[in-house]
Amino acid sequence: MPSFVDVIRTKLSEAGFEDAELVMAAPLSKAFEDTAAIFRIGPLLLRFTRDRGQEFVDLAAQSAPERFYQFNDVDIAMGWRSVDEVLAMREPESVSAVLQRLNANFALLREAFSGDREQLTTARVERAARERGKAFVARLQRKR
Repeated sequence: MPSFVDVIRTKLSEAGFEDAELVMAAPLSKAFEDTAAIFRIGPLLLRFTRDRGQEFVDLAAQSAPERFYQFNDVDIAMGWRSVDEVLAMREPESVSAVLQRLNANFALLREAFSGDREQLTTARVERAARERGKAFVARLQRKR
């Protein structure tokens, strides 16, 4: 059985990111086979996490590796999805689908997370995360 890193490396290659560089890989929990791997692609860091059998992708600027953002929040900030579209999802989006969208928009993301634009972009992503959080709480309160 291939390792999580090997599976992610294959998915990266299939999405056109053959040059992705492994930065770190670590098991998070042996009981659930949870694990994480971080890859560098240009100015971006992608963190892939398997948590209780579900896989997630988070993104950070290489210049700020301590602050990863959920890819859903990046989608909202970049205008690729609305808060309602993200909240309507019942399962995490497949890693392959996220990587295809990342590849299709890589030039834009590279620019957005580089140089002078990085602070503006991270502020937009953080605002999107707050909006998503508020919308989620509001949705829960309506269901009561």
